[in-house]
Amino acid sequence: MILTAFAVALGVSLVAATQVFTNALSSGFSDLFEDIYSGSDVIVEAAPTTDDEAGDPFAAAEGIFTPEEVEEIAAVDGVEIAGGGLQVDGSVLASGYADAGATDSLSGGPPSQIFNWVGDPRIDQATLIDGRGIESQGEIVLDLDAAPALGYELGDEVAIATLDGVSTFELVGTIRFGDSNNLQGATLAFIEDADAHDLAGDPNYSSVSVVAEEGQDLDRLASDISGVIPEGTRAITGEDKAAEQTEELNDVLQYVDIFAIAFGLIALFVGAYIIVNTFRIIVTQRTREFGLMRAIGVTGKQIRRMILLEAVVIAFIASTLGIIMGYLLALAFSWLVSLFAGDIFGTLTLPLDAVLWSYGLGTAVTLIAAIMPAIHASRIAPMEALRESATSGKKPLKVRNIVGAAMFLVGAGVVTLGLYADFERPYIYVGVGAVTLVIGATLLSAQILSPLAGAMRPALWKWFRVDGKLAANNIQREPRRSSNTAAALMIGVMLLALVATFTESLKTVVTEEFSSTRADAFATSTQGAMPYGAIDVIESVDGVALTSSIGFSQAEYDGVAYSVAVLEPETASEVVEYQSDPSVDDLGSGEAYIDPTIVDLGVEVGDEITLTAGENDITLEVAGTLAREGEGNFWIDFATGEDLLGEVSIVQTLVVYDDSVVADDADNADSATTVTEQTELVQEALAEDYPLVFLAQPGQLEQLANTFIDLLLGVISALLGSALVIALLGVANTLLLSVTERTREIGLLRAVGLKKSSVWRMITVESMVMAVFGTVMGMVLGVALGSALVLSLADFGFDGVTIPWVWLIVYTVAAAIAGVLAAVWPAWRASRLNILAAIAADG
Repeated sequence: MILTAFAVALGVSLVAATQVFTNALSSGFSDLFEDIYSGSDVIVEAAPTTDDEAGDPFAAAEGIFTPEEVEEIAAVDGVEIAGGGLQVDGSVLASGYADAGATDSLSGGPPSQIFNWVGDPRIDQATLIDGRGIESQGEIVLDLDAAPALGYELGDEVAIATLDGVSTFELVGTIRFGDSNNLQGATLAFIEDADAHDLAGDPNYSSVSVVAEEGQDLDRLASDISGVIPEGTRAITGEDKAAEQTEELNDVLQYVDIFAIAFGLIALFVGAYIIVNTFRIIVTQRTREFGLMRAIGVTGKQIRRMILLEAVVIAFIASTLGIIMGYLLALAFSWLVSLFAGDIFGTLTLPLDAVLWSYGLGTAVTLIAAIMPAIHASRIAPMEALRESATSGKKPLKVRNIVGAAMFLVGAGVVTLGLYADFERPYIYVGVGAVTLVIGATLLSAQILSPLAGAMRPALWKWFRVDGKLAANNIQREPRRSSNTAAALMIGVMLLALVATFTESLKTVVTEEFSSTRADAFATSTQGAMPYGAIDVIESVDGVALTSSIGFSQAEYDGVAYSVAVLEPETASEVVEYQSDPSVDDLGSGEAYIDPTIVDLGVEVGDEITLTAGENDITLEVAGTLAREGEGNFWIDFATGEDLLGEVSIVQTLVVYDDSVVADDADNADSATTVTEQTELVQEALAEDYPLVFLAQPGQLEQLANTFIDLLLGVISALLGSALVIALLGVANTLLLSVTERTREIGLLRAVGLKKSSVWRMITVESMVMAVFGTVMGMVLGVALGSALVLSLADFGFDGVTIPWVWLIVYTVAAAIAGVLAAVWPAWRASRLNILAAIAADG
């Protein structure tokens, strides 16, 4: 019972830990939002629209309020002061940035929040700590944590990088934001109002912060201000704005909760097999007891209720333990995150949602798993009380095998249809079919394991003599229980193998993507879009043959938002092998190429389409198609992009070097400029004016991408680890219950001469067979379904399946070792049984 409760607690702990963690993260940012807006009684800003997507709440917004409109707001009755706010899209550089280089000092640094200085601490939310406030242009103040972290002291020249280059300002003071300078790791800077407009390239303000006169009704004041502000803007109280920002953040964090709850359900689903086995064995051991109860008048309903109440008690204890474990896990994880990201959390408390989810899931899974054993117990006849041993007849596997075979075949059929029928989104069919197939395989596992154990009997006899033969007999004797135990492990390993197959195939796609590029380097900005001026600098360096830039944005087609890629057709094919028909070289102004997503809407080459972005709309002719999804729904050139989008934000610029630059491993690498050396020359040219731009070679980006994929695999494997631990607890639990059930048998075996070491070996072999069987079945299913998933994603660039052979070998070896470890306690218990007491046991 303790092991069963612990297995449930492991699954519950994952759910509780995530919700404690996300609640603390939400609390931390909620406090930040309150600090930001607490000084402003009313905020005037652009009104959100229904099709606005949740974005970065700290991103710089476009200026929409003129200075004259700010004055009109200040003149509203009840307003004490109104200050226009403008954020600069840039980054505060560390001292000595030019020597450090972009990739060393900036790529992993904290974000910068740079604002105009109003001078009123209620609006700036800044308390001067050292030095003085800003009095003239060319001055800057930094928050008290950022100044020393970036290497600055009062009087130093502080560098700010923007899309237009680097500007320097004299540090005249340090400030504290709010009460505790809790900036969630960001750098806060203020510059003079005119400087902010110059750097932002915007004469207007993006928002207006209003401080009301004492005693004013803020809702009424916001309503009065709404009457003087431009159309498309709104006035909202600071309190409501903070609550709105917190709600938007919580909308994002709920996906983290859903993600973790999914893994918690997987762990609890695996734990359900342990619960079923536990209660089935308990019911079998108490057959005579239940028969006597029935004989004296206890109804089947009462017995059923008694079993389910036992399950509720286990669920309550397990869920309580899981909540405690989850809270401790969240504490440990938040401490670990704080080491790298700073203090971004609020107080770690146990939210009501975590308690409700934990008790709800723990109780639901335990009750559902205990239902069938409870029903079986309620049907025990009074005559069972006359049996000499606590055993009952075993139900045949016929119904289980029929249902399992039907589900397996249906699942396999749906997966096949998803792969070979011409359906939209075939991966959905593959996913649904996979779930059905796995449930069918779980039900059929008893039909496979029992004959397999019988077939292995000669080999086990040869390797382990009578101990191996007894182990095989024990597995065959209880095929339902043994298969449930193996199936729990099978599901955990299957998910690991599926994820490993998918990620290994994804790494192959990444490798092929970078091997197909003709570019020698990729240029991008560590913050914001790629500056146009940086491209000019790159092209001016000797040894650079050409550059080709790519921009991405969004536009509406037929009322729905789609991604738009903007490229330079004249150079695009020189840097990347695009899979298009015809070649992207032929893409002209006023034309568009479409991907399979748009083709599926019925759009064909030769059709005319209208794209809308903001107030602009443009009609284009469809001139070609792209072979796969995920790279942009519409492709247009820069001339068309500027008509539709205005100035196109460049995401990446691909760079090709001329013939004077040779590969790093070329024969004449010692006498000529190598690719690495040329990349360093370009980086040096960018360092002074565009330090936020850095270059990376394809191999470096490939390595970075593969490292991220490995990290993703590690995170998912760690989350699935709880399911595997539960499965191994299930092996140990089943063997412990089996030892208890076979107490008399083991005593008799000892009485006729079986040694303690033989008992130990028998239990260990039984455990290993179940563990290896579950692992092999899991790997076969995982690789097969992972391969099906990869093939169903062909439109996203997956050209084939890569089998993770190394991981499969590791899983097999680990399963055998785990089987030995899981058998230690049951084997120890069995070998320590008192022979006479065991023979006398009733059962």
